[in-house]
Amino acid sequence: MYGIGASPEQKEFLDVCGEQDVAFVPFYSIAGTGRTAGATTDHSREVHAIARTYGVSTAQIRLAWTLHQGTHVLPIPGTGDLDHLAQNIAVGTLSLSQDDLTALDSLHHEAA
Repeated sequence: MYGIGASPEQKEFLDVCGEQDVAFVPFYSIAGTGRTAGATTDHSREVHAIARTYGVSTAQIRLAWTLHQGTHVLPIPGTGDLDHLAQNIAVGTLSLSQDDLTALDSLHHEAA
């Protein structure tokens, strides 16, 4: 499991994988603590504001942040809904600004 709010140990594991050129394939990047219940609805004001800026969902921002953690990170968002699948795929073209990444990183560190 890896996404905004993951534990420091999970972040350390992600970093070690990158250093070793090993793919890191996390799950629950969108669902967060909701896990099998589906996408979390526990979003901060910052996540909502960034989503509005790009005209995308908060789930797409969570997934985009995970993708920005390294080229070795290949999240498995999972879905049974074709619309959500299209949204998940569209995240691949979403390039978050450094300011947005910094704001999301601070949320990640606060939650961890």
